Amino acid sequence: MALFKSSNPEKTVQRDIDAATKTRERLSAQIVEFEQAITRHAAAAKQAALTGDDADLDRAEAALRAAQDRSATLKAALSEVDEQLAGLERNKAEMLDRKVRTETAAEIELLARKLTEVGAVFNSTTARLSEHTRHAVPIVYDALGLDNFMAICRADVPATLELVSKLLRAHADAVLDGRAPAKLPRPDKASAPAAAQPPKEPHFKYQPIKAMAQ
Repeated sequence: MALFKSSNPEKTVQRDIDAATKTRERLSAQIVEFEQAITRHAAAAKQAALTGDDADLDRAEAALRAAQDRSATLKAALSEVDEQLAGLERNKAEMLDRKVRTETAAEIELLARKLTEVGAVFNSTTARLSEHTRHAVPIVYDALGLDNFMAICRADVPATLELVSKLLRAHADAVLDGRAPAKLPRPDKASAPAAAQPPKEPHFKYQPIKAMAQ
C-alpha cells in the first residue's frame, strides 16, 4: 500500500464545491421552513392577543422569537457558505485557466521545435538544390529565376525561422503570465476579411447648369 496518496487539486476543489452546495441547499430549505413557522407563530400570537388568552400569547411569542432567532442564524450561515462557494468557484476557474495556459504554452513550444526541425531539413535541401541550379544557369537561361529564388531562400529563411521561433516562445511566456489569451486561434477558424462596402451616395446632387441667355 502506498504511504502517500496522490492529491488532485481539481478533484479536491470540486469536492469542496459539491459539499458547500449541499450545505447551501440544506440551509435554504431550513430557512424556508422557519420563515413559514414565523408566519404561523405571528398569526397565533395575534389571535391570542385578540382573544385575551395570555398563556397562549406567551407561548406564541416565545415560539415566534425562537423561530426568528433560528432564521437569522441560518441566514448568517447561508451568507458565509455563499462566500465560500464564490471563493471555491474562483479557485476552480483559476486552476482551469492555469491548466489551459500550460497546455497552450506546451503546444507553442512544440510548434517552435517543429519549425526548427523542418526548417533545418528545408535549409539543407535548399543548399543542395541551389548548387544544382547554379550549374544549370549557364546551360539553360530559364534556370536563372529558380537559382535566384534558391539564393533568396538561403539568405532569408534561416534568419526568419529563428525570428519566428523566438516570437513564438515569447508568446508562450505571455500566455503563461496572463498577457495573452489562454487559447490559440486556429488557422481553420480565421475570420474572412469583411467585404468591401459600396460607396455611399453623396449628400448633394449635381444639377445641370441652365444656358445663360444670350
